[in-house]
Parts: sequence; structure tokens; C-alpha cells
Amino acid sequence: MARNNNGSGSLCIIGLEKSETNLRLLEEAKRKFGSVFFVPIDAIAIGFTDKFSISYRASDLLKFDAVLPRIPQRFCSYAYQLLSLFPSDTFMSTKPISYLLADERFFMLTVLRKRGIPTLNLRLTRTTNAAMRIIGEKDFPMIIRSPEKKTGVMVKNQSEAKSIIDALTSLKHPILMEGRVKSMISVYVANPNVLGAVRKKTDEKDIIFAKGKYKKHKLSAEEEQLALDATKAIDTQVARVDICTDAEPRVANIDLNPGLVSASKVIGVDMPRLVMESVHENYKSHTERPMLIKFFEDAKSVVNDILKSKHLM
Repeated sequence: MARNNNGSGSLCIIGLEKSETNLRLLEEAKRKFGSVFFVPIDAIAIGFTDKFSISYRASDLLKFDAVLPRIPQRFCSYAYQLLSLFPSDTFMSTKPISYLLADERFFMLTVLRKRGIPTLNLRLTRTTNAAMRIIGEKDFPMIIRSPEKKTGVMVKNQSEAKSIIDALTSLKHPILMEGRVKSMISVYVANPNVLGAVRKKTDEKDIIFAKGKYKKHKLSAEEEQLALDATKAIDTQVARVDICTDAEPRVANIDLNPGLVSASKVIGVDMPRLVMESVHENYKSHTERPMLIKFFEDAKSVVNDILKSKHLM
């Protein structure tokens, strides 16, 4: 497929399956882009001989003008490798580095904290002795989990904590300890816009990854700005930002592949449509930016030539 020069562009949506959200995004994309193609990530072939190639069946994916990654968390490492091979002028709503950061939640929240984004307090270690040394009585209740697992266990005291930590240590798993989140909102972002938010209600002790019921949440200016800052900090334009609201807002997690249909019904907005509008507008800005840069470089060159000619006169 040749690159599209008529302004509408060609879009490749890379995902695992044609879920309800992906089908809606595909439908909306057809209204915005000149050509649209959905590609299952586990059927893509990557190779290199004299040059790199990324293909799906007979299609050369490197020819697309824009890529919308809809890649699940378990494919993060592969997503980074895959997306990094596209030409530098290919527009991506979520950059390769975003998936490298999101591959492990502790690492992602560490990067956010380094970039001035308020996050949950986390501790990570590999031994029982090291874990028990850094746990204080005021830290309870807390959630203990392995970074590779979403499921966590809430513990109320030192004795319960040691029991869970011993079990993880015996399995040679790292130990991730974090404060229990009692109140959490999920904010849907399609930069530069915040599309809406829901508040999760659940009977589970570990609210971050538990299933639950949702109701519409009216965002404060602080919560909205935090969600925008968090997505910018990991270089993605489309994401769901989970924010703990127990005290001051703090980021608990970021999902680069959020479901949009169910949340749309709760919030009362068509998020697949709004996401695709954002993707298309950002794609247009991306294609126009090189032209503007070239214009200014040409203008600078003309000014330099004029100054040189005056100097010679």
C-alpha cells in the first residue's frame, strides 16, 4: 500500500482481536481516514535482511501513514520492538517507549514519579528480610503482590504480611508492596482532551485490578490535569488513567488499551468517536508539522543569504 497524499491518510489499527471497542474504532476510522486496516498482532511477521519488514499476509505495514496501537499489556515488550521498526515519519497515537514503560507497573510509576507526577507509594524487594525491614506499623493495611500478577492480597499486620511475603519468596517472585486504595476513578484521555471519568465501586479489597460497578464521576480541575500530565509523561495520546482519590489525587495505574464501549454508556459520550477524532486531528498536525519546520528553515536560509549579501556589498 502506497502512502496516501490526499490528506485523509491510511491507518493501521494493531490489536489482538476485533473486540467491541476495536470494532467501533474501526467503524469511526473509516469516516476519517482514506483507508483503514485492522491487523491482529499475533499474526504479524517481522524480519530483516537488507532492510526491515513488517507484514501481515501480503500487506506491507510499513507503508501506512498512521498506526493506532490497541495492544494488550501482556504484549508490551513485543509491541515496543514492533512499533520501533516503523519509519520515523509514521504517526503513532501511542509511541513505542510507552509500551516499554508500561511493561511493568512498578517501572512505569517510578518513571512518572521521576517526572513529577504524584503516584502511589510503592516498595519492591526480593527477600523476606528486606521486605520486613521496610514495613512500618503505620503502613497497614497494605496490598502485597508479585509485579507479574495483577491479583494482590490485603494484609492488616506484620504477621499476615510475613506469611504472604514468605510464600512469594519461596516461589522466587519479587515482592511489591503498596498502600491499599479505597477510592479510585478512571479517567479516559485522548490528548489534548479528557473524555470523561468513572468511579469504581467493588467489594474486593484490591480495588485497582478488581472488577466492579461504575458510575459517572465529575472531574475536578486537579484530577483532569493529572490525567493529562500522566499520559504526556509516558508519551501516549490515548489511555485510561486510574487515579487514587483517598487524599490528594495520585496515579495508581495507566492502561494503554482501555475498553471504551461500557464506559461510554456510563459517562454518556461516544468515546470511540471522540478517540478517533483525536487520533485524526493529531495525525493531521503530525503531517503538517514537517511542512512548517521546512518553511521556517527555508525562511531562515533566505534571511542568512540576505545578510551575507549585505555584508559583501
